[in-house]
Amino acid sequence: MDIITYQDFHHIRLSDFYAGADIREIDNYEFMGEQWIGELSGFNTCLRLISNPDETRAISLDFTKDDAGLAEKALSVLQLPLKRSCTERDLAALFGEPQKKLRLAKDTMTLDYIIGENCSYYLSCTLHHINGLMYLDMIHEDKVIRKMKGKEKKKVMEE
Repeated sequence: MDIITYQDFHHIRLSDFYAGADIREIDNYEFMGEQWIGELSGFNTCLRLISNPDETRAISLDFTKDDAGLAEKALSVLQLPLKRSCTERDLAALFGEPQKKLRLAKDTMTLDYIIGENCSYYLSCTLHHINGLMYLDMIHEDKVIRKMKGKEKKKVMEE
């Protein structure tokens, strides 16, 4: 599956999809064990590592309050063929079995994947059993990807 190139991903800003008054710049934002800077609007973020402030490395999208269509627009640019109403079965058809599956509550679960052939990304999708996609994180950060791949190796070695 072809998805967005690293070069294009690194240039994305939240303001590319949304011009609301609630968008704000953030500093020293902790996420996935790293310190970030970037843009935030509600639970939607475009983040750049403090150590590499010119390149977007993490994008989080909130589908629960997407009145302005920000998340839908972002999916198109990211070249992710996901729909707001997607199910666990839809994700499996696109990405295969998840690297990790976590049931957060009886009606929600998070599925984590490593996606992309030429460009690899960590993709985390939180699904509601009725409403579908609630939240999505897409990250190009080598430490996160290595950590996920390491968990897979440990899992295989334990079996």
